[in-house]
Amino acid sequence: MKRLSSIGKAVILLALAGSAAPAYAQGVTLRYKWTKGEARTYRMTTQTDSVITGMPGGAGTMTMAQTMTQVLKLTAEEVAPDGTATLRQTFQSVRMESNGPMGKVVFDSASFENGDSPMVQSMRQVLGAMIGESVLIEMAADGTVRKVDGASRIADKITRVIAADPAAGAAGQGIKSMLSDDALKGTLEQSFPKLPPGPARTGDTWTSQLAIGNQVMGRILGESTFTLKAPEGTGDAPLARIGVHLALKQEVVPPPSGPAGMVMTLGDARGEGEIVFDVARGHIQRSTMRSDLPSSVTMNTPEGTVTTMNNKTTTTVTMALVER
Repeated sequence: MKRLSSIGKAVILLALAGSAAPAYAQGVTLRYKWTKGEARTYRMTTQTDSVITGMPGGAGTMTMAQTMTQVLKLTAEEVAPDGTATLRQTFQSVRMESNGPMGKVVFDSASFENGDSPMVQSMRQVLGAMIGESVLIEMAADGTVRKVDGASRIADKITRVIAADPAAGAAGQGIKSMLSDDALKGTLEQSFPKLPPGPARTGDTWTSQLAIGNQVMGRILGESTFTLKAPEGTGDAPLARIGVHLALKQEVVPPPSGPAGMVMTLGDARGEGEIVFDVARGHIQRSTMRSDLPSSVTMNTPEGTVTTMNNKTTTTVTMALVER
């Protein structure tokens, strides 16, 4: 057999490269995929670091750090022909660790670490009310969250806990504000963002909008911009790496609240993150988002003056699929 010429070899190599080129060259369709009865478990960790200045009484600067880790199980109860899934999300466990002026406090729903602390006991009552509870989510294949049902029921359960134990009030109000059906819908839209409407190529971008807020923060509007990066993985396990840019803005400032007439004003927030998406299996493997949120709180002091505290908060959220 004659040896191939250099030109012949080059032609063959180009042909092989073309046949091996991933589908990303023509565009890849990203969709969440479920089968009835399938369950996926995610571990979500939220790290919040705050620096507060302008404390009343000349207290100077205060720093606070808090880490909350939740384990969430999603089970597909129904899957429509168009890929829309009815998912049951169950709160399996939660661990919270905070470091601030009052020292270190640790709560873990799976243990009784620091169980004698009054603060931990209050957190156990409030957060423990969530464990084992679930909500129903209707999510389209492109990530559109059409409906959330059951979050308000859990919030009502926490309300009863607060009524029975006033010491749990502070912790309970914060958790309650995140557990309305609308608030949880906004959280889900950030955790499982909307995917592009059609095939996407490397470098393509798409956007999605979200609206979140509560009585303390007012109404906040956000826009996420997603960019498909170079593909990873081969064979039956292609991965899409997606860059995320987040912008948040306070649309409505809340009215004064509480005896001190507290008003919180949020500055423009920015965030950067990344999603690793399993294309073939149709799920997020892991995601990260780091955002900076400046804010100020104005309130009346007991002396009859008005004081303003400034808060710079950095939040890092990571979500990872728990391998079975």
